[in-house]
This record gives sequence, C-alpha cells and structure tokens, in this order.
Amino acid sequence: MSFARAADGLAVTPTAISHQIRLLEEITGQSLFRRRPRPITLTDAGEQLFPVLRDGLDRFAAAVAGLRADADNSPLIVSTTTAFASRWLLPRLAKLKEDIDLGLEIDASETSANLRSGTADFSVRYRRTPIPDLECHELARDRFIPVMNPSLLASGPPVNALSDLAAHTLVHFRWKRPDLDPPTWERFVSEMRGNGEDVGSIDPAKGIRFSEEPHAIEAVLAGQGVGLVSDVLVQRELSEGRLVQPLDVSIDGLAFFVAYLAEAPRRKSIETFLLWARDEVAYDRDSAIVEA
Repeated sequence: MSFARAADGLAVTPTAISHQIRLLEEITGQSLFRRRPRPITLTDAGEQLFPVLRDGLDRFAAAVAGLRADADNSPLIVSTTTAFASRWLLPRLAKLKEDIDLGLEIDASETSANLRSGTADFSVRYRRTPIPDLECHELARDRFIPVMNPSLLASGPPVNALSDLAAHTLVHFRWKRPDLDPPTWERFVSEMRGNGEDVGSIDPAKGIRFSEEPHAIEAVLAGQGVGLVSDVLVQRELSEGRLVQPLDVSIDGLAFFVAYLAEAPRRKSIETFLLWARDEVAYDRDSAIVEA
C-alpha cells in the first residue's frame, strides 16, 4: 500500500508506478485506490481485482520456475553418430552422471539434427573441419589403427611386420560418407606401400564385412580378425588390454567436434560436458600409454 515502496521494489520511480496505476484504472474504468486520506487504500474495485492479479502472477511465476527446474533437471539431448554413441558415449553414461551429475539423452543417427529446431541441445559430429555458423570445438582427432584380440595374436600367426597381416582375416565396415576419404584397408595398404613399407601379399579386398563400424569392432573383440578402427573409439579396450595394436602404424582420420548454438539455453551445461569429455579422452590415452 505504498507507491514509493513499490517503486523501490521494481527499481523504477514512484511517478512510473503512478502512470501504470492510472493506465490500469483507465482500462477498468474504475478507481482502484483511495488516495485521500493517507495512507492509500483499495477501493471496492481494487479489492475485487487485486486477488485475481496476485494469484495470476503467482501462478505465472510458479510455472516459469517449474519450467526452469525441468530444463535444469532434464537430460541434455545430443545428436551424434551411431559409432560414437555406442562405442564412446554409452559406456561412459554412468561415469558422466557420477562425475558431473549430468544426464544425457542420445539421438544416434548419421544425419545431424537441426539444432535450430530444438530437437537436440548439441551435437557431436565426425568431420574434417568445424561446422560453420555454430560454436564448434574439437573434442578429439583420431587415427585408424590395426587392432586385434590378444588371444588371437597369441594363438594365431605372429604379427611382427605388416606383411604378416596377410595370414589374418581382415575385418571391414562400410564407410557411409562418400565425401570423405574412407579409412579402408585398401587405403591403408596403399598408403603403407607408398611409404615404402613391405605389405607382402595382403589382399585388402578379402575378409569379413559389416555395414556398421560398431559391429566390426565387436567382431574384432570376439577374435574374428584384425580390424582397422578409430583409436578414439577403442581407446578404453586398448587401455584395458581387451584389444592390442600389434604394429605401430596408422592412417589419418578426422575429428570429433562438439557443436551447439551460440545462444543455446543450456550452453553452460554443454560446455561442462565438453570439458568432461576432453578429460575422458586424455585419461584414456594416458592410460593406454602407461599400459604400453
């Protein structure tokens, strides 16, 4: 019941408050306050309108607070490739929740979500260069390396040189990005030969083939052959000794980028995820070096 205290609470002048009250009185066609004698009091019309405005604004404030709480507590939605989702993200979801208390909902597809449509909060994509018009940060750059189950290496033909791979089954997967130089066994053998390496009688066209990279990795883990796979996607298996890299050779891959809108409502949470994920990549690589 004080225009002056109302003005202080709203960080405006008492005159501004008076103008608003007069406007409301013009809209209703009624006086809402008795200004004389002091202190001011509500008229009958003011008494009738006040609880409606108060309850309505309180409900509005509660709804906004509820939406904010839902956004803060709901999982971040990430759009990413099936390989990165299944081989890198899924095994780390529990650790993500434990380390930074962040939930994640994974939308796995080879087609990146349109972030401006709001269907995802951010994306992790495998590319040569950053995504234009987005905040885009490199998470990790990979290389494709030959790997195999250590039991296969122990029981099968030895692999002391590149040419020894000819005695093993090569595991292939279909590369679905025709615009990029695919990390195939054909490319691997060609680059090794171009570097002056003795590739012997390796036939890069033979072996077993899968449509998906994660399936090829599972086949290698099962001891079905030698795979040429992303070191980022199998770093944990290498550090744990479930896979071994028999030869210190590789071909270049691309990079995993974390991308989001500059004005993303949950930007702080996305950047928290980015820092955490970079630490995970560094930890896995350090662990693999120690094991080696």
